[in-house]
Amino acid sequence: LAQRDREGIMEPTTSTLLSLSILVLFAWATRVMLVLRAAKSKIWSKPVRTMVVLGSGGHTAEMLSLLRGMDRHSFAPLLYVLANSDRTSAARVHEFESNRFAALQQSSVSTGTATTTAGKDSCQIYRVPRSREVGQSYFSSLWTTLFALFHSLFLVFRTRPTLILCNGPGTCIPICAAGWLLMLTGVQRVKVIYVESVARVQTLSLSGRILVHFADEFLVQWPQLAEKYPRAKYIGRLC
Repeated sequence: LAQRDREGIMEPTTSTLLSLSILVLFAWATRVMLVLRAAKSKIWSKPVRTMVVLGSGGHTAEMLSLLRGMDRHSFAPLLYVLANSDRTSAARVHEFESNRFAALQQSSVSTGTATTTAGKDSCQIYRVPRSREVGQSYFSSLWTTLFALFHSLFLVFRTRPTLILCNGPGTCIPICAAGWLLMLTGVQRVKVIYVESVARVQTLSLSGRILVHFADEFLVQWPQLAEKYPRAKYIGRLC
């Protein structure tokens, strides 16, 4: 009799847990659907919180050239992401932002306007572990990529960008994955715009071959790439 009483107590408990699990799953799925629907239907409120992924060398030079043409009143703040081992990009970002702010001040004086969201404090620099070093084997890079993904998740969930802008460095893969997880958890929709490096004329980079299937916008600078990859859009030379 005591065993039956215990079994009778356990049955509703198990049933309750199952019902709660179904309810939580339904609420999560509903939240994700609402986030996706809102992202498709609404116009972004400005300024757009933008995360910019930089790589060493040519990747950083191309990205900074691209940023010169951006309206910083519409895209701010800029959240720069660099690999821990990148020793040059931070200095180039500081120089770029200092020159931009000086030009902005000069323009403000001549027009009598004040510097607002596009001013000196409209950017931050963050660092994450590099997912793959140059020459590193693909097998060993699986572990370093997972390590980088863990740090990228923490960074993206903390800063919550609306847009991720990248152009090929391996660091962008875990950052973009973290952005998609932000959407899957129902927090918010993060759009990914990928601009393939101008150095890629006939084939995509490794990052490009991965993100061409997932990026919201995949842009290339050579027409033959757009012909080869249906999801790619040819935009001409940016620099």
